[in-house]
Amino acid sequence: MSYLSSEIQKKYEEKDKAAKYDNLFRVNMAGKNYDVALSQLDSVRSVYKKSNPSIAHAMGTQYEIFIKAKKNKNSQTDFQQAYKEEFKKKYESLPVKSQIILTRYFSGDTEKTKKDLLASLKNDVQNKDSIDLKKAILLCRSYNAYIAGPTFDIALKYLKDLDSRNFEVMDSLLIDNQISIRVVLNKKITHPESTILTNSIYPDNEDVNDQKQQASYGYHSVYIYPRGKYTSNSAIEPFEHEQEDINKVIDWVIKQPWSNGKTGMIGGSYLGFSQWAAAKNIHPALKTIIPQASVGIGTVDFPMNNNIFASYCLRWINYVTNNKMLDQGFVDEDKWHSVFKKWYESGEAFNRLDSIAGKKSEIFQRWLKHPSFDNYWQKMIPYKREYSNINIPVLTITGYYDSDQLGALYYLRNHFKYNKNAYHYVIIGPYDHSGAQGYIKSNVKGYTIDPAANIDLGNMTMEWFDYILKGKAKPSFLKDKINYQVMGANEWKSTSNIDDFDKNKLKFYITSQHQLSLQKEAHKDFTSIKVDLKQRSNAAELLKQNDNVIDTQINHPDAVVFSSDPFDKPFEYSGNFRGRLKLSVNKKDVDVYMKLYEKTQEGKYFLLSTYYGRASYAKSSEKRKLLRENKETDITAVNNEFVSKKVAKGSTLVLVLGVIKNPLMQINYGTGKDVSEETIKDAAVPVEIKFYNNSFIEIPISLK
Repeated sequence: MSYLSSEIQKKYEEKDKAAKYDNLFRVNMAGKNYDVALSQLDSVRSVYKKSNPSIAHAMGTQYEIFIKAKKNKNSQTDFQQAYKEEFKKKYESLPVKSQIILTRYFSGDTEKTKKDLLASLKNDVQNKDSIDLKKAILLCRSYNAYIAGPTFDIALKYLKDLDSRNFEVMDSLLIDNQISIRVVLNKKITHPESTILTNSIYPDNEDVNDQKQQASYGYHSVYIYPRGKYTSNSAIEPFEHEQEDINKVIDWVIKQPWSNGKTGMIGGSYLGFSQWAAAKNIHPALKTIIPQASVGIGTVDFPMNNNIFASYCLRWINYVTNNKMLDQGFVDEDKWHSVFKKWYESGEAFNRLDSIAGKKSEIFQRWLKHPSFDNYWQKMIPYKREYSNINIPVLTITGYYDSDQLGALYYLRNHFKYNKNAYHYVIIGPYDHSGAQGYIKSNVKGYTIDPAANIDLGNMTMEWFDYILKGKAKPSFLKDKINYQVMGANEWKSTSNIDDFDKNKLKFYITSQHQLSLQKEAHKDFTSIKVDLKQRSNAAELLKQNDNVIDTQINHPDAVVFSSDPFDKPFEYSGNFRGRLKLSVNKKDVDVYMKLYEKTQEGKYFLLSTYYGRASYAKSSEKRKLLRENKETDITAVNNEFVSKKVAKGSTLVLVLGVIKNPLMQINYGTGKDVSEETIKDAAVPVEIKFYNNSFIEIPISLK
């Protein structure tokens, strides 16, 4: 291992700092270069210290204690005694929030680790004179887990004893014989106190640690698991019952002797949706919500994006409905890509996707029966004037590259639309789905975020709870209602209303010369594309596309590309672009996409925003209106990602405009039938679409 460690370091290169330091730490530990390894571990932690200090302090503790015990063992002290001494020193040096999550670092199956290590040695090393660099690093990681693994049980015993002094855990309680909950009480609180609620469809053994973290701020914590999950024996029906079940739990909570009658909610993705579901018929004891990366169920992002179903929704359904916990097959991307590829190449109807994956899904089939934003979806979340009754403070958190940003801002816009006095704040920055939930990455799909964007969202959310539930000061970070980070400018800005970003816009027309022009062409013309929906040879290529934020080239299948002249001065792009497409198509319907980029002088493409839309729902997501074949119509393209970025002098705008045909989304054959029932047999005639040169996009610019 010493030799392997030395050889790896001669060849190893990595741009991502966190990955680089982490791998070098593991490699040096395997080579018994303990001092260097600990130094590299400190470097890993430094990357995360600002955005997530609790994790930064705790990460690698299982190996740090092992290394120090090895170093400090002498002839008078056996290893176990040295380990106990090092454990005690480390534990006492950690912040409470880091102490709580330590158990996650001491998990692992020693026997499995041993088997994996032996298999790696046999397959990758035995009788070979070389080893792939990636496999060599993995071998070092496996070796470290193997040699340190036997100490994990010792650490877990210590942690259990220490933990019981601070928290009382009441697990597997049932409310109304349907809803499973876990309660974590802060034993240091001697009087009734507020309770933080989280409704999660993702039961995990780590949840209890998240609850203890919440409780450590001076609260009690209740995790709610929807019907059929965890210890509930009901049917699993995602999204369908939160609007009533959360209120049942709140009723129970406020009757407990440890409750002061006030509750708040927090959580991201499905957990964020849950808070809006609870707000549909808001309980008097619910005083605030902090929805992060909230799923806009049935509206703009999941399971369909602007009325176009995504293949991913089946993968997610299996993840949460196959058992009471979680189906780990969800993480097998190769498996799911092979399913999507098989469906795409077969040309079968989209409603056969579940059968192609191996079994019928009742939930998947139920969803497909509701391609419009109809009553089925509307009853799950606030609808229109129901937002006017939401008078509690709300803190929304999302990101420019959050897959549920459209949902998060859908709720925000409707809250402001129907409640002119909405007490609603938002934080939005260069974060992906997990980043918007507090796990901020320094590099997002190829883009290195500004230092200013690397904030501690976890601590900020608890400051918000203190502000609302305990009457403390409002988080100083929140300067106004809308708080957004300007990428490339390394600064945060604020404004009072989400509509402020629509005040100043630049309008660009598409031209027959494939330009984005500030002037409309004098004579009417069009740009046409022809798409053969029968042609399916590009599945593997499409599944490999990553949609990086920054790239040196862009993929634009079944599309046309329009470019502007270079800008003669820099400007700030903040908000959502708006498109008005004038088109005609030889079908009764078509699905289109738009991707907007900044192309820099260096030739790099920076993804600003993406729009997907079904033409027949362009006027309303609630009612389908088919097109007249070969007759001019128009589509208003909204519901694309909000972004804020400093656009450099000399850059150009690049617009990719095309027809959707890929394995990750429904394929609309344009017959006018239910798209989920159409097949490749409906693709006899290629799609021919004309984009007229009175089509335009408007981009938001800041004059501040």
